[in-house]
Amino acid sequence: MPWSHKNVIFARIGSALFYGLSSFMITVVNKTVLTSFEFPSFQLLGIGQMVATIVLLFTAKKLRYIEFPNLERATCIKIWPLPIIYIVSGWLVRRFYNSDVSSSFTMDYAKHRISLSTVQRAILTVGAAAISLLNPYRGDMIACLAETTGTDALSYCHRQMLATSEGCRILAEKPRISSSTVDFSALKRLPAGTLGKIYYDFLEVNNVSPDSRTMVKFVQDTELAYVMQRYRETHDIYHAILLMPTTMLGEVSVKWIEALQLRLPMCLNGAIFGAFRLHPRQRKLYLDHYLPWAINTGIKAKFLLGIYFEERWEQPLVDFHRELNIVPLISMENIYNDM
Repeated sequence: MPWSHKNVIFARIGSALFYGLSSFMITVVNKTVLTSFEFPSFQLLGIGQMVATIVLLFTAKKLRYIEFPNLERATCIKIWPLPIIYIVSGWLVRRFYNSDVSSSFTMDYAKHRISLSTVQRAILTVGAAAISLLNPYRGDMIACLAETTGTDALSYCHRQMLATSEGCRILAEKPRISSSTVDFSALKRLPAGTLGKIYYDFLEVNNVSPDSRTMVKFVQDTELAYVMQRYRETHDIYHAILLMPTTMLGEVSVKWIEALQLRLPMCLNGAIFGAFRLHPRQRKLYLDHYLPWAINTGIKAKFLLGIYFEERWEQPLVDFHRELNIVPLISMENIYNDM
């Protein structure tokens, strides 16, 4: 094989390796700048990278390291209509894709995500399960256990959400429920009996904040991680719409509904083992009324995780119950009674 031909082959292989390494480094830099350093705009970062590329290529050409044709008027004609396609596609993305809403979860998730090997996941699961049983108030360990054991259940929930237009919108837009995304002063002014007003009253009476939910860390798939995050951030809404207090009796009842609907092992464990911590009077109420109601509701009600609650704040709870096939166990006048 002629030496010149070998040089061409080496040059091509070297170029391919350099391109692959450069692409990887660009990805690393993008993630570091956008997440670790919280760079405010990925568009500005992209423009900066394009300018840097042009300067680098121009400098390399001047130093005679590389050769490429000069930019001429004919160049624009040759690449036409690519500029128009680029501009129109960018407009369409901005028009039909809400990047501010959707990317907020993706960026938060990228900051907190922790990759685990199979052995690490197994050790973490066993440890979290043991600590959760010994101390049910360790919310961090319960959350960890949910993430390390819930992959199959989250996949099921994801399919259920994709089955409805409302669920599809949630997955596409990835809304968050927190004090920075929900106007709670507006919920406070809503008429009594509306979903938003009842949710606001629930938070106030029980001194609960939507900002207390921890960010998902150990779910490896971004879409499934959002499903888990959505569940955490809507858990208090479930309590509110089901008229269940935050007592152990109310919590166990809600956990049964979640276990039947979401199939998360953590919810089933909470429903089963939480019942052992009920007082004798609560246990009788649980067996006679709450447990049968929770099982019936979990089976017959529509899939709660697929409900876009943010679009329903003004909906009367009575209509909401009728639509989702929910029969409340207690009246609205007794929502916050300590059972």
